Amino acid sequence: MTNHNELENLLSAVTDALLADERTNLDSIVSRYAVPKTEVEGLVGIVRKLHMTLVGAQPSRRFVNRLRSDLVGTHRSNIVNRVRHLPPRVQIAAGIALVAGFVLLNRRRLIEDARHEAQDIPALQQP
Repeated sequence: MTNHNELENLLSAVTDALLADERTNLDSIVSRYAVPKTEVEGLVGIVRKLHMTLVGAQPSRRFVNRLRSDLVGTHRSNIVNRVRHLPPRVQIAAGIALVAGFVLLNRRRLIEDARHEAQDIPALQQP
């Protein structure tokens, strides 16, 4: 039975060597550690396959910002950012509600202005 620390150190060295150069001769690295070569061969094959298969991906800026805010705890609490992360149907509904509210407020103001103007005209001048 081999020492787990030796095996971990060996796998770390093999991984570092593969990251530096994929065509590295791993026999010299294996000979430095007190681990049987038969025990290492299967693991080195797995490390090589993982190195070829797992390719790094660049995360999106939105994901990075959201992760940063989740981890650090800084929340940007303005309305635009809240609406931006909603589904498109909800964004459209929020836009329609905003426009309808604006129209209703302006209509109410215009009606009240018309009433005040009608009250200011003397009774003789009204048609």
